Amino acid sequence: MKNKVLIRITGEETGDNYLAKSYPDNDYDNDGWGELYAVPVYYIDIINIDTPFVQRRWKCLRFMPYWNDPAAPSLHYKLRKWTVAGLSDAKGRFKVTYYDATYGTRNSVSPHRGAIQIQDNFLIHSGPATLQSSGWGGAGCVEIIGNFTAFKEDIKNVSGIGGYLPSDEIIHRLIKAGKLYIEIEAAPKPTITPMSNQFRFKI
Repeated sequence: MKNKVLIRITGEETGDNYLAKSYPDNDYDNDGWGELYAVPVYYIDIINIDTPFVQRRWKCLRFMPYWNDPAAPSLHYKLRKWTVAGLSDAKGRFKVTYYDATYGTRNSVSPHRGAIQIQDNFLIHSGPATLQSSGWGGAGCVEIIGNFTAFKEDIKNVSGIGGYLPSDEIIHRLIKAGKLYIEIEAAPKPTITPMSNQFRFKI
C-alpha cells in the first residue's frame, strides 16, 4: 500500500456561481415553475500527505438550497422546511470509513457512480458536468463539478498506486488500510432565500 491521501474540502471560493435548484422540492410556490438560485463554488483538493506537492484541484458545490415543503414533504428527508444545506464548520483530518462504488445521484442523472462518506448522510459524489449545466440540487452533500470518474482516478494517481486496478478498488483499499482522509475547512453558509431565485424553468 502506497501513500496516504487527503481530500480537503476548502473554504476557498473559486469566484464562480452555479445556478442550482432547491431540493427535494424545486417549486417553492407550487406554480408549475422551478426556481434556480446562484450558489458559490468552492475548491476541493486531493493531496498526497506523504508528498504534499503531489495534488489535484477540483471545483465543487458545497452549499445548496434545500426545500422540503411541510405541506407535501418528501418522506426520504426528515427536515421539513427551507434552509441552506451543507457542512459549514471546520473539521480536522479524519479517516474515511465507507465508500459506496454503486451509488447513483438522486437529484439529477449522472453517468458516474460512487460516493465517499463524509459523515452520516453527507457524501462526496458526482455533480454537474460543467458550471453551465444548471439545475442540480442537493441536501448537503459535496458535489464534484466535472467528470467524477476522473476525480476518482485522481485519488488513485495521487496515492501512487500503479497497475491496472480500477479506481473504485483503490479507494476501497485505501480505506481498508486507513490511508484515505478528509479535512473540512470552515466556510459561512451563503444567504439563499426563496425570494433570491435568479431564473425559473418549466417543470
